[in-house]
Amino acid sequence: MSHRSRFTLTALTLVAAAAFAPQAQASGFQLREQSPLSLGNAFGGISAGGGDISSLYFNPAVMTQYDGIQFSSGGTYIGLSASFKDATASRTPVITGLGFQVSPITGSALSPISGPSGHGNAAISAVLPEFNIMYSVSDDLKIGLSLNVPYGLATEYDANWIGRYHALKTDLKTIDISPSIAWRLSKEFSFGVALIARRADAELSNGVDFGTALALKVAPALAAAGMSPVSPGVGQNSPVATVAMGAPSAVLGTPGYAIPGAWDGTAGLKGGCWAYGYKLGLTYEPSKNFRMGLAFNASMSMTLTGDAEFAYPSAIPATDLGALQAAGLKNGGGQAELNLPATTSLGFDWKVSPTVSLQGELARTNWSTFKELRVHFASGAPDSVTDESWKDSTFSSLGITWKKSDALTLRAGLALDTSAVDDNHRTPRIPDNDRKWVSIGASYQLTKKMAVDIGYSRLFIADGKTQLTAANDNVTRGTLNGTIVANIHLMGAALRYTF
Repeated sequence: MSHRSRFTLTALTLVAAAAFAPQAQASGFQLREQSPLSLGNAFGGISAGGGDISSLYFNPAVMTQYDGIQFSSGGTYIGLSASFKDATASRTPVITGLGFQVSPITGSALSPISGPSGHGNAAISAVLPEFNIMYSVSDDLKIGLSLNVPYGLATEYDANWIGRYHALKTDLKTIDISPSIAWRLSKEFSFGVALIARRADAELSNGVDFGTALALKVAPALAAAGMSPVSPGVGQNSPVATVAMGAPSAVLGTPGYAIPGAWDGTAGLKGGCWAYGYKLGLTYEPSKNFRMGLAFNASMSMTLTGDAEFAYPSAIPATDLGALQAAGLKNGGGQAELNLPATTSLGFDWKVSPTVSLQGELARTNWSTFKELRVHFASGAPDSVTDESWKDSTFSSLGITWKKSDALTLRAGLALDTSAVDDNHRTPRIPDNDRKWVSIGASYQLTKKMAVDIGYSRLFIADGKTQLTAANDNVTRGTLNGTIVANIHLMGAALRYTF
């Protein structure tokens, strides 16, 4: 778990928030790379049937285009590079006066976060496998099964980098098991449906500023006792005061006490779950030279359940460690509620001559429904609510296929994939922005029943600005500004066989 993100709790539990929310890669959470054959023409026309049975991942109705028993299996290598450049970060001065008012400030009092101002490639490349099989019950009834990886991302940053409070490690793995069925309703129309069983597993971690967390912890108690709180953000100290907190008492004013940055630790989550959904598809073929496909991939809710772990620096006094743990910042169970969006796609395949065909695809993912990510803690801490405020994303592509000979087919394509994330919500866990595709590919018929497919795409990603403020869910992590420079190379290969 995409998936990868940020949590917000109350002041007492903000530090727990940052380790639990998943985020993933490729135009939000999606990984489109499910067919090495269609990779060659930038997935143009994939919803109408991309040339082999692997297109059933996008639209189960395409199975009526094939006869007998069809099999395809392969994988796509995702070579992702994502570097963070020109980073600046500062801690949040926590206390501005009686009444516990938390707000960022500017000027000389702002406390910079230490660490390198840049980070080399934090992305981890991976191979996405795919498996598809179809059986013809009759000329008009087909059943199939596909295994795919619909979402995934792996990034890892050095423990001392300047954005460590926002992200250290993100590792998301998913797999879909999808049985499907398709009916030919008439000569022109076919309908298909697929059921989805999805498994997701994730590991997330980030640095924790326990100095800021402790300052947030003691400030309300000081104000309630009528005492003047110090301002840890500017390094001031007050006379020693013992404060009753309903947990072990805390001592404020000793040298280095509750100063942001004094005590760094980590928080992490390992968890997973199963969830279930469906896909619907329709194809329309008014002539042997033109075909259209319309598909709908329904939204899916997932509850990722796992174990939270906190690593504290040894310098924290036992009384203050107890106060943090009493507030819920301790090892235990956690659940992250994640709502994945629906996707609607429309594609066409037009045979303009006996050897040349054109393909087009338009897909819309309803990411605007992903407004927040909510986390529940078994420790009794209040829910963590993260404002995501994503926007809908659009994928559009055009492709061309040239059947050069009976054995060799060549492909090419261009695509534009818009991001669901804006500058004010882009975190180091998501090296994502608008991307342009340039693709080429080929298929070779080895025998009458066996063929191989290869595809390559170069994705040009616009530099992504990160402009995270120290307000709300980022209070304990501070500000982070910089630029994510990323690029992707995709290389796929598959084997097809007809029984």
